[in-house]
Amino acid sequence: MLAAIAALTIARPHRAPGPSLRDFEAYYSAGTTWAHGGDPYGTAIWQTERSLPGVNANRYEFLPFVGPPATLPLWAAFARLPYAVAANLWRAVLLLSIFVMVWIVLPIGGLRRSPFNLLALATAALGFGATTNALALGQIALPVAAAITAAYAATRFGGKVLAATAAFAQPNLALSLAGEFRRKDTALALIAAVALFALLCAGVSVNGIFAYALVLLAHGSAEQFSAIQLTPAAVAYGFGAPAGIALAIGGAGAVAALLGWLRVMVVFEDRLTLFVVSCALVPFGAAFFHPHDLVILFVPAIALTLRAPAAALPLAMTGALLCATNWIGLAQSPETTLQTLLLTGAFALALLALRDNFAYRELAVPAAIALLVIVTGILAGTHVMPVWPDAMEALPPHVAALSASAAWHAEQAATRLFARNALWSLLRCASLAGCAMLVYAAWISSKYPVDSKTSAAVRD
Repeated sequence: MLAAIAALTIARPHRAPGPSLRDFEAYYSAGTTWAHGGDPYGTAIWQTERSLPGVNANRYEFLPFVGPPATLPLWAAFARLPYAVAANLWRAVLLLSIFVMVWIVLPIGGLRRSPFNLLALATAALGFGATTNALALGQIALPVAAAITAAYAATRFGGKVLAATAAFAQPNLALSLAGEFRRKDTALALIAAVALFALLCAGVSVNGIFAYALVLLAHGSAEQFSAIQLTPAAVAYGFGAPAGIALAIGGAGAVAALLGWLRVMVVFEDRLTLFVVSCALVPFGAAFFHPHDLVILFVPAIALTLRAPAAALPLAMTGALLCATNWIGLAQSPETTLQTLLLTGAFALALLALRDNFAYRELAVPAAIALLVIVTGILAGTHVMPVWPDAMEALPPHVAALSASAAWHAEQAATRLFARNALWSLLRCASLAGCAMLVYAAWISSKYPVDSKTSAAVRD
């Protein structure tokens, strides 16, 4: 816990300019625009964004909104408040989401909800890079991850339907619930959630789902090769592959992920295995996936590492730490190397403290990851990834007249986020490798019976 506190205070870098909870800016502005009869998916939301505290109104830094229509009434409700008040209220929702995940993962990992266990898992949550990143940005990915966790853990049909419906607030992350189709009762709950979510979207706009699908296609195309994407296609493009070959690699990765998922669905019935695998394969199959979206792996990584047998622990711990480390954050801000070391170390130590029969040899994996973080911080000093909008070059005047997706593409290009850089791609490969390791560790763990020797310790 002390390492996590030090990382968020003493080792915290200077705050970048811009509004509080940068991504919440788009949600809030979309809610305002929609409430006044405008198009929340167009560039009209810039008129609200430019008036928010911290936004540079003299520079076109339009941030698009790509949330489902069903979420617009929620954002409109927030937009009725001053931005500072709304941001603080949303921050409370984000913190509550972290608490929900910590509360639910304890029994999944075989632990009681004791003060010690809650404190340790709270420390792990602070140390998980995607969690802190989503919290800093105000990303809806965090409440969605909590909803996904609640949907997995829910024992009642109604509760599972409501939680799964909330998970569709970010459709690409909702794919992590696909393992629930293995059983008839949970499959029916997911089908009901899809139907309910479609009705909610239709209630906002008659052709809401179809119009939103077009928005997703346009936005996905605009950002598919950006350096902030974790998809195999974006990684291949960053290594220098032509666009066509990069897309083919991305398609092959999606097919391989689907086939692997189907294999696990056929072979295994254990719900935890299916949940871990489904979550870990999302980055390979989703059309777009950002570093903060790795927050969906927090609960699966924790549960798998706590319950992993000795044979699978090194693999599970390595995968969890690779996913927990904010590699893109290191590339963008090499000065955060110390903070990253402290956060990743806090995550690893919290997990090891919760396992039974701790052995010092288990520190080998965290030590190796720590060394990798240091090397990455050094290399990133000469290969710094630019950050939007701070590093964005001047845009031509006609950009303001473009569609939302075209304008966003132009802004990404002006920030040099489509540059090909092997280090940036290697760092994204580290996150993807972590996901693959979690899949394999889940496969290995499923072959061992869960007993007192292979499960996590139960502490009072």
